[in-house]
Amino acid sequence: MLVGNELCGPCLTRPPAFEATVAPWLYGFPVNQLISGFKFGGHRTFGRPLAEMLATELEQAQVDRPSCLVPVPMHQQRLRERGFNQAEEIALWLSDRLKIPVRAELVRRRRETSAQSGLNRRQRLQNLRGAFEVGTDLPDHIAIVDDVMTTGATVQQMASALQRAGVNRVQVWALARTPQIPERAI
Repeated sequence: MLVGNELCGPCLTRPPAFEATVAPWLYGFPVNQLISGFKFGGHRTFGRPLAEMLATELEQAQVDRPSCLVPVPMHQQRLRERGFNQAEEIALWLSDRLKIPVRAELVRRRRETSAQSGLNRRQRLQNLRGAFEVGTDLPDHIAIVDDVMTTGATVQQMASALQRAGVNRVQVWALARTPQIPERAI
């Protein structure tokens, strides 16, 4: 599990906009099969046990609790295509278990972006530049919730937007993290 004190080399030279990441599993077999089945395969029932296991990891690690959970938002077009936002469902299940409110309305996708799969970190950051719009009545401490953290580009852009709007502390909670070390944008 990645928790705030463990920093990779690139993060030491260019710290991210978030203070900690909790991602208990690497995105590899069998976790990748469960997440893909949940997200794309029509097996929405796979999501809840994954979220419950993430909640257990968060409790055992005694992670500092945020004021609210903010799922990574989807653009309305992609939401219509998929039928649900997997990050929001994970956040709702975490909320039930950990008693932390979900504030999905705090961040929305301002515009549709290309799919992130197949893009490197620099391309992902460019793709997401200006994609997030932050609301008002912001708490001081937020946890962004997502299913998989790949290069960190999505949560970096979202955390930066939240900080510009006045949030002081941002954590990232995800089910899994891809095993490769992300390349850093220059």
